[in-house]
Amino acid sequence: MAKKRWYSSSYLLLILLLAGSLRAAGQVSPADFRFLDKLEGTWKMNTRKSTIVETWSRINDSTWKGKTWRVVGVDSALQQSMQLVRRGADIFYIPAYEGQDKPATIHLKLRVLKAIGFVAEDLNNDFPRKITYRFKDARHLDARVEGVRDGTTEEYIFQYSISPE
Repeated sequence: MAKKRWYSSSYLLLILLLAGSLRAAGQVSPADFRFLDKLEGTWKMNTRKSTIVETWSRINDSTWKGKTWRVVGVDSALQQSMQLVRRGADIFYIPAYEGQDKPATIHLKLRVLKAIGFVAEDLNNDFPRKITYRFKDARHLDARVEGVRDGTTEEYIFQYSISPE
């Protein structure tokens, strides 16, 4: 009996179907922009020496604006401003870090956007390279920032709780 070639069998068809469905499942749709509505408000994380505060507000049907502050006692310092912007069929996370003479224009493209959060990436950028927001529940949000600075891989995890207004 002759052996059946793997590439001429139904296995190849199954592999191709699975590969196509994984790519389709990972695509972000502009209609999913509504999933970002959970960001609205003020999110706080207490550390030993300070409080990190992140605020988000919807500007219009295609733009969210956010700011991150470090608060120590009564003093606060703006750390970064960010936007989530829908442009055509794409959505971008655009951070602007404070303290830079000429802020770099960084556009991390959302690769995943679901009801539980999103993943934004620009693998050609050093830092940040990947930003992940994940809603643990309606009151808790984890934000993870990953990248490489000066040859060292860095990762920051912020575990926020929604602040009552």
